[in-house]
Amino acid sequence: MFLQAIRQRVPQSHKPNAYSAVGEEQFSCLGKLAFISLWFLVFVIPWENVMIPAVGTVGLAVGTLASGVAILAIIEKGRLRRLSTGHVLMGLFVMWAAMSYLWTLDPELTVIEVPVYLRLLIMVWLIWQLLPDAGHQIRLLQAYVLGTLVPGIDTIYQFIHHNEAAYQRYAGAGLNPDDLGLIMALSIPISYCLLIRTGRRMAWLYRAQLVLAGTAILLSAARGSVLAVAVALSIVPLTARRLKWRQKTAILLTAALFISAAPILVPASSWDRLSTIPKELLAGDLSGRKSIWAAGLEVFREHPFLGVGAGAYLPSVRHILVVPNVAHNTFLSVLVELGVIGLGIFCVLLGVLLHSTRELPWLPKRLWLVCLAVWIVGVSSLSWEARKPTWLLFGLLLSQNACLSQKVRRQNHAPAAPLCTLLAMLTNLPSHLRNWLPIRSSFASHITRFSVSVFDAKEWILSRSNENL
Repeated sequence: MFLQAIRQRVPQSHKPNAYSAVGEEQFSCLGKLAFISLWFLVFVIPWENVMIPAVGTVGLAVGTLASGVAILAIIEKGRLRRLSTGHVLMGLFVMWAAMSYLWTLDPELTVIEVPVYLRLLIMVWLIWQLLPDAGHQIRLLQAYVLGTLVPGIDTIYQFIHHNEAAYQRYAGAGLNPDDLGLIMALSIPISYCLLIRTGRRMAWLYRAQLVLAGTAILLSAARGSVLAVAVALSIVPLTARRLKWRQKTAILLTAALFISAAPILVPASSWDRLSTIPKELLAGDLSGRKSIWAAGLEVFREHPFLGVGAGAYLPSVRHILVVPNVAHNTFLSVLVELGVIGLGIFCVLLGVLLHSTRELPWLPKRLWLVCLAVWIVGVSSLSWEARKPTWLLFGLLLSQNACLSQKVRRQNHAPAAPLCTLLAMLTNLPSHLRNWLPIRSSFASHITRFSVSVFDAKEWILSRSNENL
């Protein structure tokens, strides 16, 4: 009875949880509406290219609506959060892209590209201002995962009806097969982490999403995305030591579902294309990308510092390539369009993002490191510097770091609540027990100092073990 009473009085905040939410902020009616609109914005990102008649793309329509409602919610809130270093670097990058209009080789394309960067920056800023707690940020991750169900299902539909997006390749929701592959690859570590921390009802949905994502990638036959998936699957061994046997069983069940579904749904043409990955990496032309990259480097030598202007990569290589094309490499695209200065800002931003994962709890740290690695591998063959998934990934990482790292610091400096609670109960014992265990003020002070020392030592050991993991 005595031990049960102690357990009941121990605060729940001292129970470890690697991805628990810091107390969620209470929204007003307008704030709730703004969160719902941002949720839908993230939900449509995986299928943003779907056209709405007389309106435009679904991504532009939902983004405009969500931005308007969110800005009104910020005005109602009456205060702004201080920006992080990552946000400042994003702002500098967009400013440099806007300044490139002064020397661009194609002003018309730069005028189109700069507003895209501005909309992406606004999206990141709105998430930062309105969603400072981990609970709402995790819901945005859920929105992205659920949004991938739309192009995934549509990809299978297109395959069943033999509607090829490219030769013997399939992609739904109006996406390019390569873009579809990376969108799905990014969802895999996110869906996996949501799977191992969710209840049984949602677990089946995440398992189905993982199987659907893998199937869609195989149907797209995107070789670069397959390499990105290989990186994404590293989240499993990185977290396996912390999983319970039920979670490991669920992962094995998901893998079994995918292995059984892939031979049925994926045609032989996709397997044939994917089997050429080793050959293309060693001696191939990477589907013409090597010539595109060589042309880009030649243009860079002519405009090394300032670049050719935002969005002007394609016209800048027109005099070199028979069929001009985009860079098919995010880093080369930034280098050619914005020069060494633009690429320098972009790389410093990536360094800040990587550094921001250091203080995260064990599960978010592994999730974001794997997501960044997947993104780096994927964009090595795609031009994704002005795509919503890229900026959403960067923005949510900055928000999660600000929230969860503060929680870790608060836990490391928390008082010795369990032992202090025990001390308080000992001082309130009945009189006959107090006579048996005399507790005087000096004895109580010694107990208090000892409890604080033990708790600090425990927190230090836990922090060291998290770093080692």
